[in-house]
Parts: sequence; C-alpha cells; structure tokens
Amino acid sequence: MHRSKKYKKGKLLYEGKTKRIYEVMGYPHFVIIENKDDITKNDDPNQTRKMKSKAKIATKTTCLIFEILQKEGIPVAYIEQISDTEFVALKTRMVGLELIERRYPVGSFINRHPAFKGEEAKPHRFSKPIFEAFLKTTGGKIVSYLGEHMGSLPKDGETGRVIDDPFISNPYDPLWSISHPKMVVDSEGSQLCTLFATDILPPEISMQLIKEMVKEAFLTIENLFKLVSIALVDFKVEVGMDSYGRLVISDVIDNDSWRLRTLAGWRELSKELFRQNKDMKEIEEAYEFVLIELTRAVEIYKNL
Repeated sequence: MHRSKKYKKGKLLYEGKTKRIYEVMGYPHFVIIENKDDITKNDDPNQTRKMKSKAKIATKTTCLIFEILQKEGIPVAYIEQISDTEFVALKTRMVGLELIERRYPVGSFINRHPAFKGEEAKPHRFSKPIFEAFLKTTGGKIVSYLGEHMGSLPKDGETGRVIDDPFISNPYDPLWSISHPKMVVDSEGSQLCTLFATDILPPEISMQLIKEMVKEAFLTIENLFKLVSIALVDFKVEVGMDSYGRLVISDVIDNDSWRLRTLAGWRELSKELFRQNKDMKEIEEAYEFVLIELTRAVEIYKNL
C-alpha cells in the first residue's frame, strides 16, 4: 500500500536499538528511517526482545502522529510513509537532548520528587504539563552540537553502572547543572557536572523555543487520545535542525515514546508493560490496541 519506487536506500548512516537510518539516493537532504521489531529496556542489550509486528506498528503510529502534528502547523522532519516499516524524513542535525512533557508524576520524576510517591494507582494530574530536559548521552559520553567529545559522566556510586541521560535541573540558565536522573535535585551526590547551554544548543535556538514546540506537540497528541478515552501520561521527543536551519521534531514518536492509560480503569497500554515484565502477548495486544484506537482518533479528528 505504501510501497514507493521514488525513494531508494543509499548508505546506512546509523543503526540503533530499534531503527536504522539510510541515505536516500538522489535526495541529499532526506533520510529513510526503518523500524525494527526489537523492544528494549533499561539500556541493557541482554533484555532486548523481538516483538511480532512491532516495526509495522511503530511505523504506522509514528506516521499518523507526525501527520497530525503537520496539520496543526508544528514543524516535524517527517515527509511520508513509503512501506510498512519505513518512512522518509528530513535529514537533521540532532540536538543532544531528550525532552519530556508530563501530565502526571511517574517514572524518574518520582525519584526526583519523592513527595509524589504512593500515588502510582492514579497519580495527581498537573493542571499544566511539566517540561523536563535531559542531556542525551551514550556510555556516559558528552558530545557538543558540533560533534566534539567533551568528557564523560561519572559512574553511579551505588550500582557502578554508567549514568546516561542525566537531568538538566536549570535548562533556561546559560550554565546548566547536570544531575543524576533518579536522585532528588541538590541532594548529596546528585550533581554530576556543569555545562554551558551553548555547548549543546545550536546558536539559532533557545530552550524556551524548544519548550514551546514540545508543549504544543504534547497538547495536540493529548487531545487526540482524549477522543478515544485514553490519557497521555507523558511523552519523550527529540528535536533537530534541518538543512535550512529550522528546528523540527525528529526521530520517531511511537508506543515506546510515551505512557498511555485508559481513562476507564487506568490500564497501562505502552512500553511500561515491558518494563514491568508483563507477558509478551499482553504487550503485543496493547501495542495493537493503541494503533487501532489512534487510527480511530485520527478519523474522528478529521471529521471535527
């Protein structure tokens, strides 16, 4: 249905845990993003599993979401879906951040704000979503927006494991305080290092601009899922600069990118099920259900 002869894969540019990125022959400013059937957790390759149809579900979910964001005028890298497991996007220089918007206090937020502990059954709902920024690292290595290696984060004192994706406790300040992502900010041993914002952010953009874009995307997706009685608990996105210097939402937005709960019964529907070691069949059914309901929500949205 989506097969396209227009776009042909060129050189493999990158292979990650859940996707591959290729050059596009004849289109130097485009890439092909191909999803894989792998589902991962805890940054541990030994816990990676294959999930039936995950690549197809992830691709369709991402494309539906990006198409809605486009309709709402939110800049995205997405161009078009070209197969069951592939889509074409603008080639971007990624900004080294993971950006999270939260409607409910869950996950690592509770570690940083222990006053919310014990509310997991149906947590407090923020009247305004909370924006958070994390420094994107691999193996603890800090890399500037120009691709320069700027040092490494220390290992966790308790586990001895490399600390990745630390929390930026003051993202609007010119000098960032980089903190342990699962410790109370300013508690003993929580601060890992400091970093100038200009080392990570291209000069054309600010964290405030990023925040506004992420919030607009979150509210759009949240309202979309409300149409089918699903709560968007939180989501994680990444942004990049395209070849024209525009800030765009890049990468993918799929069922690994958020936490979703049914409004009736507060049933978990996303990757959190895999983190909780649920049966793989239950996880597959949840992913399929989300795509079905998202497709239904998009149809309702189009007829509003």
